[in-house]
Amino acid sequence: MKKIFRIGALMTALLIAMTGCGSIDWLRGSLGAKEDGRVSAKSDEAVGQPAQAESQAAPVAANSNARSQVGTVHVLFAFDRSDLNKAAQTDLLSLIKKLRENPKFTVGLEGYADSAGARDYNLQLTQKRVEAVRRYLVEKGVEASRIRSDSLGQIADGGTQEERAKNRRVTIKLLGAE
Repeated sequence: MKKIFRIGALMTALLIAMTGCGSIDWLRGSLGAKEDGRVSAKSDEAVGQPAQAESQAAPVAANSNARSQVGTVHVLFAFDRSDLNKAAQTDLLSLIKKLRENPKFTVGLEGYADSAGARDYNLQLTQKRVEAVRRYLVEKGVEASRIRSDSLGQIADGGTQEERAKNRRVTIKLLGAE
């Protein structure tokens, strides 16, 4: 299973590099993470342990050269959907305004899914959700070099509709230079 995930992580890193939404430093960090086991640990721990999933998301900001978190926006998605609704677009427009006002700010995107469905499917779904947010930001004028992204897959929930709905999201961390 670890070998399959490592191959998947490598393919994802290459795909991101080829589409231009990751920097060379980020790519090197991702490929280096494969060798020391962080990539598989991130995925394995993200399922069933929400608190650890949040702490495992730190590598998104780690390559941002000493950045501090300025704000957070949660973009929620409907069940099994990756398209942005009007509320999400409105939230993103206010974030874009802050990015325009502060050219040194960057964003870290972290994609999640609820616990319903297969793990591999949910990882693909979170990648689509993160890509939808990234694409929207770029279409509205945010430079791709200011965006870092990570798809963390499904996280455990208590099984209620409300809990699952909160987990179908992309968390956007607004990062400023320290």
